Amino acid sequence: MGRLHGWSLFDFLNRVFLISMLLPCLATYTSGECYFNAKGTCEYKSQVFGFGETWLTKDCYQCICLKPFGVGCCDDGQQPVDYPEWCEVIRKPDTCSVAVVMRGNNKIPCIDNPILNHLHGSEKQAWKEPNDPLF
Repeated sequence: MGRLHGWSLFDFLNRVFLISMLLPCLATYTSGECYFNAKGTCEYKSQVFGFGETWLTKDCYQCICLKPFGVGCCDDGQQPVDYPEWCEVIRKPDTCSVAVVMRGNNKIPCIDNPILNHLHGSEKQAWKEPNDPLF
């Protein structure tokens, strides 16, 4: 059998199969936007990752090392899609956590459920710190 970059054809096909199985699973898990960088390196913040290892970027992308083929990344953000129009989605700074809060007052979480809406309009502060969502 022929060799490609020092690998047998069987090894090469096994790795291609593994990549074709990993990327869709990662996309399904994150349910976000994905991309593949064939020239990407498996290094992030001075840490080197091996084949199959993952890391989370500052932009909330979950990446997987597919060395020597490149790097595959998917948006790790779980963006809510069904919430009242008087609410908005905010991301806590320096994290990948999001919260749905009332427009104009980010201290009040939006809970579109009559049983749980006791937080709306109450005097009780729902946030731990000013401008810090309840996470």
